[in-house]
Amino acid sequence: MNIVRNLIDKDIKIMLVNREMTNEESFKRTFAMEGFQKSVTYTDIRNGEFEMTKEMEFAEIVEKVREKYTSDKLLVIDHIRTLEDTLIEIGRHKPDVIIDDYIQLIKVAAFNKNKDRRFEIEEILTQYKWACKEHNCHAILISQLNREIERRLDPRPKMSDYSESGVIEQTAETALFVYYPYNHNPEDNSKYESEIITAKTRYGEIGRFVIGFNGNRCRFFPTPQEAQLNATVDTREMIKSQ
Repeated sequence: MNIVRNLIDKDIKIMLVNREMTNEESFKRTFAMEGFQKSVTYTDIRNGEFEMTKEMEFAEIVEKVREKYTSDKLLVIDHIRTLEDTLIEIGRHKPDVIIDDYIQLIKVAAFNKNKDRRFEIEEILTQYKWACKEHNCHAILISQLNREIERRLDPRPKMSDYSESGVIEQTAETALFVYYPYNHNPEDNSKYESEIITAKTRYGEIGRFVIGFNGNRCRFFPTPQEAQLNATVDTREMIKSQ
């Protein structure tokens, strides 16, 4: 949703395919993300209970989201299961960017079920490439990682951690990972720091980039310091006064 937000600011038309969560759940995160300068947090939105001040702030956030995430800029779908139906929707709406979350949940209706799952993933990636070429658009495809990553001393993700990794490694033009060190070692890492790892790219720079992340705001920031400043309104004011 952070990617969606930034693309909308650039007047880019997006089609978001929600396979794991509902549209309602994804927009709860959007409300938290857009209200990062308010006292309303993701926890408040999930609980659905606000005191009077927060209720008024939330009404302002809803209006901001309604105005910004208009239907001509963003199509959000959570009811299609198959690759075939996905390609039909792409052809019908002709977005500039498709975000599909996530590819291991895509059904390939006409595929031989006796074949290994990796061949199915290969078919999904190939068909997406052809769709992008045909409709002059771009696709951001989310993938699962293998469970082995949780058993390693260094849990930073790498190319071989992709589920059905061989196919994805070969086909993807860019491979990005989001790594949150606090999940694996909260004692030595800040909960406001995350990493974007560029493992493969044809048009950019390979490497690790430290950025800010605030989970209760559902939002990434340029720096960890900025993420911490936006923890809550009270915390922000306290840090400024110090």
